[in-house]
Amino acid sequence: MLVVDASVWIAAADQFDVFHETSRAFLVQIGRQRLHIFLPAFAWIETACALSRKRGDAETGLRLAGAILDSPQVTRVPMDDLFLAQALLVGTRSFLRGADAIYAATSATHAAKLISWDTELIRRAGAITPAEWLAAHS
Repeated sequence: MLVVDASVWIAAADQFDVFHETSRAFLVQIGRQRLHIFLPAFAWIETACALSRKRGDAETGLRLAGAILDSPQVTRVPMDDLFLAQALLVGTRSFLRGADAIYAATSATHAAKLISWDTELIRRAGAITPAEWLAAHS
């Protein structure tokens, strides 16, 4: 089971991103292995907004983000008060930004490996990069 940070989805969708090829290879591999992905509910908003901004096209951002969440491999994690309290504890104890705390809490709550290109999530929350995951699972 995995939690995949928005940085990976965004890189995979942006052919000009330095992490594009590795992100796509990672997503293809986890698709082949049919690994389960937990995503906090707000990931849809974060991903859609980032892709819309990068592409200058709201509909494309919405469509691409929707395709991610519509995958049968993805479970959208609701962000109720109990979950947000967990994210608050994880985030303040690890000195994370708010959105990063939500991904870290999703990972901790579901005992799932966190995958990200974000260096703070890697250093402070135990995330690994898609490249590291591929090296360990190829």
